[in-house]
Amino acid sequence: MRNNSFSEETTTILTGDIIEPSPARRSLGMLLSTRSGSMMLQEAMLQAGNDHCRALLAQTAMEHTGALAVMAGRLSSIAPHGRQYYQAVLSAYAEKSIEQIRRW
Repeated sequence: MRNNSFSEETTTILTGDIIEPSPARRSLGMLLSTRSGSMMLQEAMLQAGNDHCRALLAQTAMEHTGALAVMAGRLSSIAPHGRQYYQAVLSAYAEKSIEQIRRW
């Protein structure tokens, strides 16, 4: 008995330009997926929160100092004998506020 099966190998030749793979780009997502990246994000968020609190503290202190200064001026015109006390209260408040802001 004769074996009539045969196989032909077909070879495909590909032509074209060779494109080099681009180096892996570091994305923010990849950076944050690492432990150090996650720590950096947490640190940045903490610093942003602290900055926001400092700004809010300073803003509030200025608003209150301004309101107290206006009140001291009005009271001084109504009751001029208390002028030195109004100024002392205003100064004490402002100094304490400044200390708090510097400590923060």
